Amino acid sequence: PEVARFFDVCLVLHAEHSFNASTFAAREVASTRAHLYAAIGAAMGALSGELHGGANTQVMKMLLKIGSVENVENYINTELEAGRRIMGLGHAVYKVDDPRALILAPMSQKMGQKAGQPQWYDISKSLEIKSKEAFKTRKKMDIFVNVDFYSASLYYAMGIAMDLYTPLFAISRIAGWSSHVIEERFAQAAEKPELYRPESKYIGDYCGPDECSLETLEKRG
Repeated sequence: PEVARFFDVCLVLHAEHSFNASTFAAREVASTRAHLYAAIGAAMGALSGELHGGANTQVMKMLLKIGSVENVENYINTELEAGRRIMGLGHAVYKVDDPRALILAPMSQKMGQKAGQPQWYDISKSLEIKSKEAFKTRKKMDIFVNVDFYSASLYYAMGIAMDLYTPLFAISRIAGWSSHVIEERFAQAAEKPELYRPESKYIGDYCGPDECSLETLEKRG
């Protein structure tokens, strides 16, 4: 029962979270008056990326690579010196610890103890503390954990295969995506439907009639 309750909490925490990449993709497609399935499909495509829905899989791979609390500090130093990211840290919106992570952390600890695998929470906690110290010292900035940081070790302690982390995210987030699509298509806020059409600014070299010449098709490789 406790495992089922923890899993239910995970689904609720991942169900909706404002205008993230996948939700924006869903709403953009919905703005064309495409079918709900098309909008959800676009959202799933965005979610599949390792910087979005695949992030907690990358966190768990990182924890497995670190292996023990004793290796945490060396791992952080190596990654920062190489200019690489510490997965599960940082968020596009939050400038504090992700409130969802604050709920997931004690669940991860308890589930790890229950499963006889406390090391994954222990590594995560040490990584959080030492990463914050390292960022403060090296970069003079604060860094915070996001939702993926503790969901990784929690799912792992539950016995969930890493290949299922992103599909589980999608299963829960479909509730939020569907709500956004319905709002985008049927809300009464606008007098008429509006198609998303972002502007862009080209910053490359100009190649027009007066600036450069183009090779004829026959001469192009």
